[in-house]
Amino acid sequence: MRPWPEVADGDQWLITLMEQLLDESSQSPEQLNARAGELRDEAARTEIDGYRSAALALADRYEQAAAVRVSST
Repeated sequence: MRPWPEVADGDQWLITLMEQLLDESSQSPEQLNARAGELRDEAARTEIDGYRSAALALADRYEQAAAVRVSST
């Protein structure tokens, strides 16, 4: 899994919140994987390195959440 891009210490709460919301999401594995695909497409189209890195890291986490849901059913 890709690491999150570096963020200021005062902004670490945002990464924690994103991970928490993803864990608590009611989205199906299919929805999570679809969103991961959208994020990967966005990353491929941008020239902004920081955005690309963040989108790919988030896509990895969407896919991980989908895998966890599939394995727990």
